[in-house]
Amino acid sequence: MFTANASGNWDLFSSSPCGSMVIQLTETSIDELSPAISRDGSLIAYSTSDGALWTMMLASRKASRVALGLGRSGHPTWLNDASGIVFTSYVVHPPDEDSDLYVYIFKEGKKKVFLKQSGPQDYPAISPDGKKLAYMCAFSTLIPGWEGIVNQQLWVADLHDGKAAPLFLSAARDRHPAWAPDGKRLAFSSDRNGRPDIWSTDLESHETVQLTHDSASATSPAWSPDGKEIVYVSTASGRSELMIVNVETRATRKVLPFGSRPVEVRDPQWR
Repeated sequence: MFTANASGNWDLFSSSPCGSMVIQLTETSIDELSPAISRDGSLIAYSTSDGALWTMMLASRKASRVALGLGRSGHPTWLNDASGIVFTSYVVHPPDEDSDLYVYIFKEGKKKVFLKQSGPQDYPAISPDGKKLAYMCAFSTLIPGWEGIVNQQLWVADLHDGKAAPLFLSAARDRHPAWAPDGKRLAFSSDRNGRPDIWSTDLESHETVQLTHDSASATSPAWSPDGKEIVYVSTASGRSELMIVNVETRATRKVLPFGSRPVEVRDPQWR
């Protein structure tokens, strides 16, 4: 599943991993973004460019707006039992911007704080066993006389004891955490070697490897169901396209759901 700007705005699509059997899921006047698929594959949650969150039943393609009230939200991810979604809630007071992670439980019909700490949080990802949350936390460093530096670190929170800690202590911009199906590894995008590429870290051994060497940027990783490949967004061609990298061999290939037609594609998910 992915979003594509095929007709003037971003809509949701699905296809096979080779790019065939393309199905358009939405066709509206606003942008649909950041799809997330429930664990059983029957539902998707997504955001829209007006700051709303929606869910859709894939069998009927019936979409329902989540009753969040005022505000802007994005990057939803499902709780493992599909009882609710965790998402980013943005607060903008120019020139400042902040964001925290909230959860919406469908049975309760309201949102509540899921995680809050100093600095903006974004890109929430629930582990396959439902026990941990990976996310990005940003903070600024300002030294008088120098330009401020924004650090983007990956954190993992234990949802049982509430403890949270950063994965790495570095000045790199790490974003877009994605759990491997076995829950033992995290893929993410990082500019630690100069430009954004896809990396993977083993959460037990802490071995971290670079999987792509993109000539522009590689972001937004999502694992294949068997954990052998990762789909991601590459801008090497001058527009955003989908690529797949083999985790073991590092071999890459393009996914071309629109053939030779130059369509911008992003926000991949794989089920």
